[in-house]
Amino acid sequence: MGVHATRLAEDLQREIWGFAQAVIDAESQVCADNRMNYWKSRLTLSMEHAKARGMDPGEIAHQCELSLCTPHGAKPVPSSSLSRIENYLHQQGVPAKLQSPVRFDLGSAPLR
Repeated sequence: MGVHATRLAEDLQREIWGFAQAVIDAESQVCADNRMNYWKSRLTLSMEHAKARGMDPGEIAHQCELSLCTPHGAKPVPSSSLSRIENYLHQQGVPAKLQSPVRFDLGSAPLR
């Protein structure tokens, strides 16, 4: 799959990040439901496309975990939002584990 797999991963990461931001905003009552539905729809389509192209649900989960559990220069996603997102992913058959995510600390590893 090569380049196509990379594109699928990028699409999934973008969609999960957009969905996460909509969930955060909805919890803060900053956005309307239609924004959340928009991102949920995009994420669902991306997951279905990835599955149709042969991406394993575990790999989809990994892409979601990478997007939400690594630093992006923004505030981390609140645990209440992670819980809602994780529940949605589980409903879609994606075994993501966002509640106690592994945080990647890129600054602590020595360079050789």
